[in-house]
Amino acid sequence: MADLWIEWSHITKKYNSHKGSNSLKEKKSILGLLDFSATVRAGVTVILGPEGAGKSTLLRLTAATMLPDDGRITYGSREGGRFIWSRGSVVASDSTSLSDWRDKIAYLPTVPALRYDETVEETLLYYAQLRRVASPRKHAAECIARWGLAGWRKTPVSKLIGPVLKRYFLAECFVKSPNILLLDEPTRGLDPIGKQILWQEITRQPKDQIVLISTNNLAFAECADDLILLENGSCRRLGRRKYLTASVKEGTVEGWYKAMQTFSGLKIQEN
Repeated sequence: MADLWIEWSHITKKYNSHKGSNSLKEKKSILGLLDFSATVRAGVTVILGPEGAGKSTLLRLTAATMLPDDGRITYGSREGGRFIWSRGSVVASDSTSLSDWRDKIAYLPTVPALRYDETVEETLLYYAQLRRVASPRKHAAECIARWGLAGWRKTPVSKLIGPVLKRYFLAECFVKSPNILLLDEPTRGLDPIGKQILWQEITRQPKDQIVLISTNNLAFAECADDLILLENGSCRRLGRRKYLTASVKEGTVEGWYKAMQTFSGLKIQEN
């Protein structure tokens, strides 16, 4: 049985912004990704790069929430099927539909949409049932316990604030037991205990799952099997973390990133 994999082929994405007064607005293109190509397989891949490098854009495209302007994303399944996400065509090599592929993905953006008044317990149970997780009630209860949400079990999600809300959104991703997990700056707004829980959850995920994490938290990036370094919307480096970090004296992601910074002017911004 083949592993899961994702291939990005020559992905380009630009955004339009408007500057000037209402009467003299000028359109300006902002680069998200430029001819980005890379392939990842099962395991934890951490995406690094300065603000504006295209990290969030890459995750949004991979989550199939928006289309690339050019290029295509190909997803390969364990069963050997393929699904292509591009502006020109949405093609599956088998009977898998777009909704079926999206069901394999759990995506947490930097600013999630809050859209329900049901309780923490109700929503997590709903997502566990929706994904047909084995013993959904037990699975949801265990997820609540692991994320330290027992005290808010009966609280409407819309009433959660701060680090507790961030913990809930992370719990929502993990309760779905996805094949592909996409986390954009997951440590931002998270308390120290939440960061510890997140590390434990990441490291205990099935080895046949794809986990993509965008982060500026270089200490947290040590959870990676592989690293992608984005710069100006393109892939500058992609490789095994242990080999990349072995090339610097410190032997850490931070040490490696600083070494790369020396040659490109990248700025480190910790979350």
